[in-house]
Amino acid sequence: MWQLIAAYVRSGEARRRGFSLVELLVVLGIIGLLLAITIPAVQAVRESGRKLTCQNNLRQVVLGIANHESTKGALPSLYNAPPMTRRQNIMDEFHYHSWRTVLLPQIEQSALYDQCDLQKFATDPANQPTINVEVSTFLCPSATPTNHTVPDIYAPPAADGTPILQVIGTAARSDYEVLGGVNFKPSGTIDLQNVKLGAWGEPKSYDPLPAKNAYRQARLRDLTDGQSNTILVAERAGRPDWYLEGELVDAYPYDDPNNGMDHHQAAWGISTHFWWLIFWQDQGINDSNSNGIYSFHPHGAHTGLADGSVRFLSKSIDQETLNALVTRASGDVVTLE
Repeated sequence: MWQLIAAYVRSGEARRRGFSLVELLVVLGIIGLLLAITIPAVQAVRESGRKLTCQNNLRQVVLGIANHESTKGALPSLYNAPPMTRRQNIMDEFHYHSWRTVLLPQIEQSALYDQCDLQKFATDPANQPTINVEVSTFLCPSATPTNHTVPDIYAPPAADGTPILQVIGTAARSDYEVLGGVNFKPSGTIDLQNVKLGAWGEPKSYDPLPAKNAYRQARLRDLTDGQSNTILVAERAGRPDWYLEGELVDAYPYDDPNNGMDHHQAAWGISTHFWWLIFWQDQGINDSNSNGIYSFHPHGAHTGLADGSVRFLSKSIDQETLNALVTRASGDVVTLE
């Protein structure tokens, strides 16, 4: 009798080795719930790490700028031209060596700096091996542009200054840019009288064209608003692709060539026209990466101040406060908490 009962129990256990449909659905529901909880947490941890790396990159940059100013007597020049006999013009600004090139020795990239041929334009084919070297200090790990390099770098101008629209290669990207000042009277004309300048000096004139290229390098003592109240460098991530408020609008090559984006400005080794460095009076953080401050971090972006600190400014920052932080000597001193 007991043997029959034991055999019946064993047969029931054998039948119960699999899951019922209800049990399977419950298990899958639990797994789905755990994934829904875990994946955002993992993503948040990863973004926290990327955000910290970005902060450290900017800190290296602003400290390097301070060291350069201390040893050279001025901030790195925005326009580092090769020897030229002709009068320089605005179009040349898209071909000079950038402020980042001059900064390389201050961020432990002396070997790369020594490889740059400063006797030729940055866009000269001879400089292709150097300007295509990816410098991690100039890249935010949160940025995910479609183009991981800057395509279609144009050849330098002819001996008489005539532009040459011939593609000679590519360039490595940068997610950080200087801010030249704030335009308080937006207009379609190039008029520096509308601009309250930032920390980086200024061209003497863009009127009439072409300019004389009389660019004045700046010093930290020019920042009468205070070094802790003036932004030197900020995130402008994702270039050369054009982003607006977190959305990819136009990846290079652009569908709309008049979209307000200059792809050359994305290269760490190449300068850009001064007006691409101007911040607009009503432009908020993370509005657009064609100019201004833009990041791939949620809720704000990193900025490097002249005192060597790095501050994460919220997207909701007061506009007057933000404008005051961009200008160097407007008397509009603010205090960051």
